[in-house]
Amino acid sequence: MKKIWFIPLLTTLTLCAQDFESFKEDALQNSPYLQANSLKVQNAQAVSKITTRYKNPTLGFEASQFSQNGVSSNKSGFRVEFTQPLRLWGVGDDRENLAQSQQQSAKTSVSLSRAAFIRKLSLRFVAYKRLVTLKDLALEELAISQKIAAISKARFENGTIARVKYLQAKLDVKRIDNSVDTLDLAKTDAYYNLLAFAGLKQQRAIGTDYNFTLQKDDKTLSSPELAFLAAEKKVATAKAELNANKLEWVNMRAEFEKEPDQDIYRVGVNIPLVIFNTKKEEKQIAKLQAQTKAFLYEQKESANNFTLKKIVRLIEKLTALQKSTQELQASQNELLLMYEDGYKIANINLIELQLIKNQMISTKEKLIEIQTQKEKNIIGYNYLTGVYNE
Repeated sequence: MKKIWFIPLLTTLTLCAQDFESFKEDALQNSPYLQANSLKVQNAQAVSKITTRYKNPTLGFEASQFSQNGVSSNKSGFRVEFTQPLRLWGVGDDRENLAQSQQQSAKTSVSLSRAAFIRKLSLRFVAYKRLVTLKDLALEELAISQKIAAISKARFENGTIARVKYLQAKLDVKRIDNSVDTLDLAKTDAYYNLLAFAGLKQQRAIGTDYNFTLQKDDKTLSSPELAFLAAEKKVATAKAELNANKLEWVNMRAEFEKEPDQDIYRVGVNIPLVIFNTKKEEKQIAKLQAQTKAFLYEQKESANNFTLKKIVRLIEKLTALQKSTQELQASQNELLLMYEDGYKIANINLIELQLIKNQMISTKEKLIEIQTQKEKNIIGYNYLTGVYNE
């Protein structure tokens, strides 16, 4: 009776459940984590404006009271000074280049966060799907064991087997029932972990009838990690170019002075003397940072190439293993049915029947693990090739 009621209930939940693609889109739209990361672009725009903006001018004012031989007079005067820092030729272009690099770096950082979020969300879904499938398999095994126990009970009552065989069959049912509860606990934990990571406020059922597909591309330049490293290298290079300017600002000064017997106009410029602070160290640091990013990019690109080749080989081998395992499982299922019929008429003993059943269940568990490994590798491949980029 337990299996009879379970099938329509499972069907109802499946029909009402949200598919993974829809669930993923909801998470991408509403995740507070991604919303927080998206603010990096606005922050970079503000930083870029700071980088390119001009310095404020200064306005000075003085009042004078004139005296002669220590005796005060009614004569007075004043002086007004206006100073504006001016950027030297070429510095503006370097600052603009740095600002654009900073904005691009922020965009690639957001894209990297989004791709990593999709990868982690997908892996959590695969973990949840695995446990759901394992629990369904345990329920299938439970139904088989209950059937064997029912046959054992009938044979015991007819006196064709000993009571210990019947008790052994009942014990197998209890063992599997305990396994179902254990898997249900793990499945519940994985389900809420998935919802918590997605950052959604409303709980919803998530359908597991979804398979990830490999979107093959030999290019790795769209890798979100490589794009971020490349952007960071451009920022470091732009800083080095900016710091190559030993002198960035000069102060243009205009002054008007009113005296009792004359008006004085002055125009001049204050030029900082680059003697002690030549920005040599700043330039060197920026160059070292750029070289570091270049080496990291080279290392990551090489690692990605080998990782992609490895994943392709693994998926090929897993697919072949999956096919042979499916063929084995079909044969075991046919053999199990034959042994069940033989057990009914006492041609087969209980130990042989349970052995065949356990072998078939073990093969089905292996199929689940193979599919899980395939999908994990597919997710890794799609991530490295930039499928999850924004």
